[in-house]
Amino acid sequence: MPDPYSYPGSHVLVNIHGYVDPELWKAAERRVVQTRLTDLVEHPIAGDFNLTHLQAIHAALVDGFYSWGGQLRTTDTGPGGTGIAHCRPEFIEAEAERVFNALAETDYLRGRDRDAFSRGLAWTWGELTVIHPFRDVNTRTQFTFFNQLALHAGWLIDWTMIDPYLFGYARTVAIVSDERGIDALLFPALKPLVGGVAPTEPLRRGVDRFVAGRSAWTRPELDQALVAAIEQRDAS
Repeated sequence: MPDPYSYPGSHVLVNIHGYVDPELWKAAERRVVQTRLTDLVEHPIAGDFNLTHLQAIHAALVDGFYSWGGQLRTTDTGPGGTGIAHCRPEFIEAEAERVFNALAETDYLRGRDRDAFSRGLAWTWGELTVIHPFRDVNTRTQFTFFNQLALHAGWLIDWTMIDPYLFGYARTVAIVSDERGIDALLFPALKPLVGGVAPTEPLRRGVDRFVAGRSAWTRPELDQALVAAIEQRDAS
C-alpha cells in the first residue's frame, strides 16, 4: 500500500526542502534534528510528561523539515526489516493515555531509588516504543523526552555507557517481549543528579553519543550482548 508520507516509488519522506535523493535527504534530516537535540539540552520544552508534551518535542525537532511535526501518524509502521508492527494508528491516542496515566500515577518516577527508577523508566520507554506515535523521528523524540523526565526525577542518564545500536535493539525486543533489555542497559548508566541542576556538558555528550554513527552488530552479537546485560542486571 502506498505510503502517503513518502515520494511515489521511494522510501524518502516528503520534506519541506524537497530532497529526493535518499542519502542527501537522510544526511540533511540528521543535521537538522541533531542541531535541535542540542538546542533542547539548554532550552528544554516545558510540559507535563504526557502526549501533548511529547508532540511538542517532536514538532520542535523536525520544525522546518517536515510539515507533520507533532502530528500522530495515520499509517501502519514497524521496525524496518523485522516484520514487527507498531500500534495501529487508530489506537495511538488511547494507548498513549494508558501509558502516560500510569506514569502520572507514579509521580513521574520521582522519589525512587536507582533500581525502581530504572525499571519504571524502562517499562514506560518500552511501551512508548510499541506505540510509535509519529511517522518518523520517534527514537530521537523519546531520547529527549526521557532524558528530561530522568532529570525531573533526579537522575542523569550517562549515554557514554550505552551503545546506541544495542539500545535500539533492546527497544525493538521490547515490542515483542518485554523491557528487561532496556532496563539492563539503563541501570548502570544512571547517576544521581547532584544539587538538582542539570549539567549541560554531559547532556551534550549524550546527544553526540546517541546520534553518532552506530557500530555494526550481527543479530547473534546483539542477542548475546543483550542477554549478558540482562544477566548482569539480574545479579546486581
